[in-house]
Amino acid sequence: MKKSLGNFIELAIAYVIIFLILREWLIPVMQLTNTGLVHLFLVFIGLALILSLFQVHPILSGLVKFGYITWFIVFVYSESPFFSGQTIPFLIHEWKWNMTTILSGDFGQVSDSFRTVLFLALIWMLIYLIHHWITVRKNIFYFFALTVFFIATLDTFSDYDGKVAIVKVLVLGLIMTGLLFVKSLWLQTDAPSNVIGKWKLVIPMIVSVMLVSSVAFFLPKTGPTWADPVPFIKGVAGQGGVGTGAKTVGYSEDDSRLGGPFQGDNTLIFTATSRDRHYWRIDTKDTYTSKGWILSNGNFGKNVYQTNTPIQTSLQVGSLEKERQIQIDIATPMPFLLQTYGMISVSAQDSPLFIQDERTEKIAIEQQNGESKLLSNYKISYSEPEYSMKQLQMSKTSTLETLDPSFNRFLQLPNTLPPRVVNLAKEITHDKASVYDQIKAVESYFSSHGFRYDKKEVAIPAEGQDYVDQFLFDTKVGYCDNFSTSMVVLLRSAGIPARWVKGFAPGKPGRITDGLQEYQITNDNAHSWVEAYVPGTGWMEFEPTIGFSRNMNINYDMEQDTPQQEQVLQPEKKQEQPKKKEQEPKKETSSSTSFSFDSVWTWMKKLTYVWIALGILMVIASIALFMQRKTWIPKMQVRAFRKKEADWTNFDASYHVLTKQLSRIGLRRKDGETLRAFATRVDESLETEEMQKLTAVYEQHIYGKDKQEVDFMELKESWENLINRTIS
Repeated sequence: MKKSLGNFIELAIAYVIIFLILREWLIPVMQLTNTGLVHLFLVFIGLALILSLFQVHPILSGLVKFGYITWFIVFVYSESPFFSGQTIPFLIHEWKWNMTTILSGDFGQVSDSFRTVLFLALIWMLIYLIHHWITVRKNIFYFFALTVFFIATLDTFSDYDGKVAIVKVLVLGLIMTGLLFVKSLWLQTDAPSNVIGKWKLVIPMIVSVMLVSSVAFFLPKTGPTWADPVPFIKGVAGQGGVGTGAKTVGYSEDDSRLGGPFQGDNTLIFTATSRDRHYWRIDTKDTYTSKGWILSNGNFGKNVYQTNTPIQTSLQVGSLEKERQIQIDIATPMPFLLQTYGMISVSAQDSPLFIQDERTEKIAIEQQNGESKLLSNYKISYSEPEYSMKQLQMSKTSTLETLDPSFNRFLQLPNTLPPRVVNLAKEITHDKASVYDQIKAVESYFSSHGFRYDKKEVAIPAEGQDYVDQFLFDTKVGYCDNFSTSMVVLLRSAGIPARWVKGFAPGKPGRITDGLQEYQITNDNAHSWVEAYVPGTGWMEFEPTIGFSRNMNINYDMEQDTPQQEQVLQPEKKQEQPKKKEQEPKKETSSSTSFSFDSVWTWMKKLTYVWIALGILMVIASIALFMQRKTWIPKMQVRAFRKKEADWTNFDASYHVLTKQLSRIGLRRKDGETLRAFATRVDESLETEEMQKLTAVYEQHIYGKDKQEVDFMELKESWENLINRTIS
């Protein structure tokens, strides 16, 4: 019994280590191929390992894995719930399409769902092979070495940073190799088969590996002996200088190729002291190329302003009666002004000139002789604009057709833009009566359709792939550039003029002095957002990026005569929250509240992580119950037989229950062993005489023709005493 339990614990530890190593295989593959839903692949790996650990029958194990793969494919690639009438037709269509594609030899046209099935099948076979290595060969060295080589190669020749992963794999691999070596050594020697003796070798080995690894990790290290081979290889291939590695966050004028991860940088750029929270605007861009942003061609003038003179922009300015001041202290010199919404004028020492580019609205700082000038500080006068909700709601979509031709550059889209982007824009805005409502619908779309903000796991579009299309339909993971560019393209696809804006987010708030808040803005606060044109109102700023918010002053001056109007207007008062009024179900008929698999599945998908957590808890509980079955099963049986009548039928059943419990603790009846010999061996092991007494009565019950009177109550007590002995 002890040997069996010890083997199970050893195998369970080995499988936990294998799971962690396979996770280090999976993560770089997911990152470099822009594949999401990593947790679903990890669940499949864990499920396969658990089935192998408990040695589930191959047919049942295969059915469980096949069922999970089927659910995975429907959940990810089908728009219908798993328990719906569309599941089987979807699977049949996928099967026919891929089989036809393969038989015709056009392997590049197989669907993503079929590729996923192949990948899961590969994981299935890999785990079966690992199970063979562990249980039969007692050697995992080759898998361990391949893992280190695989991660090291990706770390060298790709954007994946595998330094931490290599350390993890080395530690886990050494522990795993040590466990298997001890097990193999134990089987080859004549050492006693007790668990304690084996763990006297295993525990010091694990402690030694952890200690040495910790010391090695924290010790100072020299730089690399060999130079990085990637630049040399790129140079030979003629690709020098075209890297796709992680860029450093911050303001940059070149936005022609967007995408890819960013490295953080908390370098202080400037400090602003203001009564209000502001977005710090620098410039705008108008031409989208399918890879990024450039400036359009044309004859655009420049406007020159002196210090303390009103600066004209295309943006609204609030009432002069509410004029306020912002003190800007520059930490990293910049040859251009930081603008805020509602800016009136700028004052600075030495009387510099402010040169405004009409195309980008960027304001450069120059001296009287035309040379660039760097200011250490200046003051901005501003008055935040106030927008009328009544006027915004009057911005009918028909007015877009009467706009001046100068707005055409803000409607530009590349000819290669995939049609599904335009279709999505029309789908989002089709039921909105005003231009403002259409813009808000696009702005809030990203917060309710599975998009995620991340600076690391960000894809770079391949050659011929559109940057916005990739983000909207393939990855749904990115940072401000992905969200803002996608919103501009969607608005233009709906016929609404929009432009891309760059600058800085409000920054980190600091101390408050005399009602003025100090904000520290670093390179990490570099940001992009959207300005859209609302007919009758003008250009307005919008924030589609998840985790960021704008505080616009909106005057809710519309009449609220009916409850419906109040319900429509109320959500707009909270600019911090995305507008979700459009997603609420319509209260039309009572049939909408009837039970359906679709509604249940929608509700369950909202609690994905809760179900995963419950599933993990159920697995842990099942393992715990299985490990403790020798204790709780007999206790339940004792309670059950106490309530039953004492007679021959129940005595026969209780005797068989007893022999099963004895088998669980290692006292199994051997082949050819008589019942009396078995009973004697049990009594010697448990130091009782109860088993021989029960066996004598059982033999009388089975073989005797004339049954003698027996005291069933006494037999029940003997039976219960034996059961309790096996538990203790």
